[in-house]
Amino acid sequence: MIIDVHYHLLVEDWYPERWWNLLTRRYVHALQSMGTPTTEEIVRRNIIADFWDPGGEKLVKEMDEAGIDKTVILPQDFGIALGEAKVPIEEQNKAFAAIQKKYPEQIIAFAGVDPRRPGAVELIDKAITEWGLKGVKLHPGTGFYPDGREARALLENVSKLGVPVLTHSGFWPLKSKHCDPIHFDEVLIDFPDLTVIFAHLGRGWQNVFFEMGAHRSNAATDFSGWQSQAMRQYKDFCANLRKAIDKLGLGRVMF
Repeated sequence: MIIDVHYHLLVEDWYPERWWNLLTRRYVHALQSMGTPTTEEIVRRNIIADFWDPGGEKLVKEMDEAGIDKTVILPQDFGIALGEAKVPIEEQNKAFAAIQKKYPEQIIAFAGVDPRRPGAVELIDKAITEWGLKGVKLHPGTGFYPDGREARALLENVSKLGVPVLTHSGFWPLKSKHCDPIHFDEVLIDFPDLTVIFAHLGRGWQNVFFEMGAHRSNAATDFSGWQSQAMRQYKDFCANLRKAIDKLGLGRVMF
């Protein structure tokens, strides 16, 4: 069985406009660096708009074509960092639960909320216990530290609920310093029953993560976001993946 543990279902009204602007500029820069002339308008109309998949139909079709049995879909709460989306984060979490219910054999849906939001702990509790979501997605790059007061309160409750956390780790377009895996070190010690999956092998800090993960049995990782590296610098990709497996063990390195 092949399980993809890291997928973001994208819908225009689930993300702030500033996020779409950032993503559009990244695509323009990437395409131009490869010698393809383009504009923000062209990218937004012909590439970004094609991502939107409010009911998960595109995802399930692509899974069938690729031979993927199950996919974990992950919400992202960028509201505090970039301005609120048109659809409130509570409604987004409900939508993820509805998609999981629609495709119970193929979709595993996580909940997600910025821990600094008022009522964040209560929202996650409801998402897990009432709506049936299976884990929690965090994105420290929006401006919080995982070992900060608000995040710890949320993570303590998640540990009691007995579901895993998948967190962004490594550099990215917003506040990268918050995504250094070392900020989870005390959390992993203080909540030994909490499983934390560090996305992207902690990219940029992967060696820090590998050494920390070797000593924290409740830490796991995925290698999402390494596709370009695998295509262009295959030996480097393999070396990092091999080191992750050697340090954490095969069972804690996820696709």
